[in-house]
Amino acid sequence: MKIGVLFRQIQEVPPENRELQKELEHRSDLAALRLGIPLPVRLTPFTGSLKSTVRVHEREYDSIAEFTSLHEKWLRDEECQRIAREWELVYRWQKQEILYIDDPSRPVIPWLQMAAVQDYQPKYTVNPNYKMPEKQENYTG
Repeated sequence: MKIGVLFRQIQEVPPENRELQKELEHRSDLAALRLGIPLPVRLTPFTGSLKSTVRVHEREYDSIAEFTSLHEKWLRDEECQRIAREWELVYRWQKQEILYIDDPSRPVIPWLQMAAVQDYQPKYTVNPNYKMPEKQENYTG
């Protein structure tokens, strides 16, 4: 069973670095194509003003194995490391997220399916000293 992966990078790029950002995005794309890494979808969130400084890059991978092997290629490539160091001078902050893709068109993850099929009974831990809110000393109504 393959689990899809979404790798998301969120960056705040100050307006004075927009030209550098465009250049690095182009160079990053060329390096990604050379290594066989999927090109990202790039988004600028709508925050009410049209002057957002936040940039979102999302790359989708077919499996965890594909994500890890391609990410390793990126980390070991000298040109990609130069690009990564240059990126650090362009953005104010960066957040990275690794998410699994919950897509109805993909097969159900086996362990979720097993939990649903078997007579799975969740076990709860009960606090024996628990009191209903109205019976607690600090209850005010």
